[in-house]
Amino acid sequence: MNKFRTAALALVLALAFCLPAMAAELRLAQVADVSSLDPHKVSDIYSANVIRQIYSNLVQVNENMEIVPDLAEKWENPDDLTWIFHLRKGVKFHNGEPFTAADVKYTVERIRDPKTASPGATHLKEVASVEAVDDYTVKIVTKRPFAPMLMSLTRYETSILCEKAVAAAGADYGSKAAVGTGPFKFESWSRGDKVVLVKNPDYFRGAAAIDTVIYRGIPEDATRLVELESGGIDVIPGNFPYQEFENIEKNDKYLTYKVPAMSTLYMGLNTEVKPLGDKLVRQAMNYAVDKQGIVDAVYFGYAAPSRGPLSPVIWGFDPERKEAYAYNPEKARELLKKAGYADGFDMTIYSDNRTERRSAAELIQAYLAEVGIRAQIELMEWSALLSTSAKGIGGGFMLGWTGTGDADGGLTPVYHSANIGSSNRFRYKNEALDALLEKGTATLDQEARKKVYAEAQELIVEECPLVFMISQELLGASTSKVKGFKLYPNMISPLYSVTLAE
Repeated sequence: MNKFRTAALALVLALAFCLPAMAAELRLAQVADVSSLDPHKVSDIYSANVIRQIYSNLVQVNENMEIVPDLAEKWENPDDLTWIFHLRKGVKFHNGEPFTAADVKYTVERIRDPKTASPGATHLKEVASVEAVDDYTVKIVTKRPFAPMLMSLTRYETSILCEKAVAAAGADYGSKAAVGTGPFKFESWSRGDKVVLVKNPDYFRGAAAIDTVIYRGIPEDATRLVELESGGIDVIPGNFPYQEFENIEKNDKYLTYKVPAMSTLYMGLNTEVKPLGDKLVRQAMNYAVDKQGIVDAVYFGYAAPSRGPLSPVIWGFDPERKEAYAYNPEKARELLKKAGYADGFDMTIYSDNRTERRSAAELIQAYLAEVGIRAQIELMEWSALLSTSAKGIGGGFMLGWTGTGDADGGLTPVYHSANIGSSNRFRYKNEALDALLEKGTATLDQEARKKVYAEAQELIVEECPLVFMISQELLGASTSKVKGFKLYPNMISPLYSVTLAE
């Protein structure tokens, strides 16, 4: 009998060594589905997270938001207008095409082409020309000194594309095709369900440990949590349900992640819609809303009332700033009366259906009602809210903005009048602010830049084309088998270094 058992065990072991190893599959749940996988067509964080795994940039940021090499191994800035990037050799796109300087030139020109209508065009607005000096050298010349150039090139909207792949896919690029040089390759996108990526064996830093990455869009907080607890997903990479975070921190079955977010959350106001075009009305609405009440009731203390249009972790934030519009309903009523709306007015607040945004909208609705403003809430699907608000939505809208880590990226896309119709969803025009933002990008002395952006922040708070809400903490969680995952302050976490324990 012992001999039989020994022989059987030997056979099992032999078969085990012959079987292929089980593929490592990492499953993540985001609040919403992606809107596109064409980096030049999107402006939402959920698409950005998937895009980051597929594509590479000239330069990138690490977890401390410091600029590090990516497709460019090194660079130089020989004068105030010229940037020269020296590219990696031997890099291939996922379709087998070699990566060269021509792809960088194509990418920059495509982003800047008005026909592309890229929300990311604002990050390259000062580019005068881009030249492929040779296959592995790119020269970018700006119209004037452009201090945030490197940080702008870290944005997901400036990911490097393959011209042949874009041409081959035509209108299907971004939905049925997405070709980059990143650690994972696009395999499929089932709208409303999931995006599937597979490992790129030819990635220039070496193949990732994970074989397959699956992103699922799950709007309901409770459903995402149940999926994590039941083993249906491995990671909630941000947007973890705030009310559940303290409990899961105590459970050793899970790992938790917490960092100050670069994002600010707000209720935007379409300033072309009456009476939201009146600054007094907008100021009244800001005084009417108890931001600390939103922090406590919706975010369970994992946030702070906004001190302006920038998160405190973004370079250029003015540390002298106090809370923007402390709660003062009496002041709100006075301003409404002064503006000619003593009896209030009717408006609509548009939001997607995620718990925090919907709950915050409901609280704002109640606060506004106390000063006579009668707001109704209309819930929209995420991508519809993005596209409609970009064109000009009929009231207020619940959104947020992350930016680049530099004050320019946190302010210019959202507030400069050149971006009306894309990322300036307030449809807000102010020549003085435009001039300040342009001065900030052209000022190379960092201390002088800080002063310019401090003035810009003060003007935005005064004009308030939005109801300021909160700067949040970013929360995430995973099963304990997930190793190497890091939550980034910009809410875009790379997965290249992630492994799964047995």
